[in-house]
Amino acid sequence: MYRDAGGVERDGAATMSDVLTRELSTPVAGGANAGGMDSADSPGPLVHSLVYVPRAAAAGRVRAPLVVCCHGLGESGLRVAGIAQRFAAAGAVAVVPSFRGGGAPTAGPTTGMSVLTEIADLEAVLDAAGAWPFVDAGRTALFGRSQGGLVAALTASRRPTQVGALVLWYPALRLPESMRARFGPASAVPRTFTHRVEGRDIALGSRYAADARGLDVDAELARLRIPVLLVHGERDADVPISVSENAARLLPDARLVRVPGAAHGFGDERLADAVARTESFLTWCEILEGA
Repeated sequence: MYRDAGGVERDGAATMSDVLTRELSTPVAGGANAGGMDSADSPGPLVHSLVYVPRAAAAGRVRAPLVVCCHGLGESGLRVAGIAQRFAAAGAVAVVPSFRGGGAPTAGPTTGMSVLTEIADLEAVLDAAGAWPFVDAGRTALFGRSQGGLVAALTASRRPTQVGALVLWYPALRLPESMRARFGPASAVPRTFTHRVEGRDIALGSRYAADARGLDVDAELARLRIPVLLVHGERDADVPISVSENAARLLPDARLVRVPGAAHGFGDERLADAVARTESFLTWCEILEGA
């Protein structure tokens, strides 16, 4: 279902006056248990998204590129909405899903989700948005931060004909190793446990660890044949920069931007530069149009 968000328009910055805000509710293949989601904790079969649409595209005057922005663990799409607005102001249709079980009030409990359920959500959103008549699906990029970076990377690997560029901010690509090291054999994984990210303890279910353990992230990265931008803080304690350094070696076409002094999330003082570098990269990839 694609509808106006109560007629809301975000006219704060001058560059956003040409952008409409909409809402998207997308059914996920397999319904409430798609991607192996625990039925007891399932929030339902729909993933909800914010969509930022340039007015020219909404009016049918142009077909715009598509950028889907993926949030991290235990949060909603609002965490990356500001970045998506920048992409929309630059001419893209920017979609911001709040993954089922991701942490948003309407998304259900985090104990029912895993990386695989978030991949299922992202694939559903990609299919829906790519079919809109005002979207140029041949210019599609994925953006992801932290666990959203892992989800975006794996989805790009599994949907090679749909995704033309990838941006990963401090991606949690070593999650499988982390789960195996923490719990040992699969039989030792408890029904629920907590995982600490950016100073917060996130409640997770056994499905989260089980699905992560089965992933071969390095193999999936090596299959990517699209340009990839990695942006990572040199003082990240949650996801060490060595994770992105390893990814840059594995990826056939990658560039790594180091952010001196930055921890996980960068902080406001470094965010503007990271966004500018991301926009420059997407312009170079011909996803966004240059000024």
